[in-house]
Amino acid sequence: MTVEDVAQIEHEPGMLEMHREDLRQLVSVSARFENIDMGHGISEIKRQLADKVQIPVNASIEFGGLYRQQQESFRNLAFVLAMALVLVFGVLILEFRGFLKPLAILAGSILAMFGVAAALWLTGTTLNIISFLGAIIGIGITAKNGILMLDYVDHLMGDGLALDEALIQSGRRRLRPVLMTSLTTFLGLLPLAYGVGAGADMLRPMAIAVIGSLCMSLVLSLIATPVFYYSMQWVMDRFK
Repeated sequence: MTVEDVAQIEHEPGMLEMHREDLRQLVSVSARFENIDMGHGISEIKRQLADKVQIPVNASIEFGGLYRQQQESFRNLAFVLAMALVLVFGVLILEFRGFLKPLAILAGSILAMFGVAAALWLTGTTLNIISFLGAIIGIGITAKNGILMLDYVDHLMGDGLALDEALIQSGRRRLRPVLMTSLTTFLGLLPLAYGVGAGADMLRPMAIAVIGSLCMSLVLSLIATPVFYYSMQWVMDRFK
């Protein structure tokens, strides 16, 4: 009797080398995506693994490489975004010597992120590190427009105007500088948003994000920010 009579022989190559990380055996699998961004690609891989792969109890799956670097960059940029909001709020408090106007301007800056999201969605651009930087820049631009809008209110109220009339007159007076500064920035970023020039594709998401925040900041600076400020001032007067 031979071995072939009771078993089927298969030749399999052995492991040439064994990798370990933190005393754990490690098997790495690499891949590259085509015609799909990294976020959707990783989501699809996770879905396929959950549906078709039974992971042993003593094993785990970790995603590294560019995906891990991207996630770490997003966390760092989220911290930078939060710090930008805090620093802008601190500067506004020093300038206006109060909390109501800075809160109104900061609320407009946060709402400007909807303009960034809308611009990325309309152009089919994914949220990446470069577009995240554009969102951070958009916060500063929106805050600048809010400062132009509310800075003139105190001057008008000093002349004897009521708060609502001062906000209306300030909007009429500050409409031109807000439009001019926003339009010049928009036209300056437009070639980059279209991807004109060498290396423009890398910075195109940032330009699109800034343009989205600019378009939204026009509405927020002239409508939303004054409404926020008037509403908060009305609440403060009611509870005095």
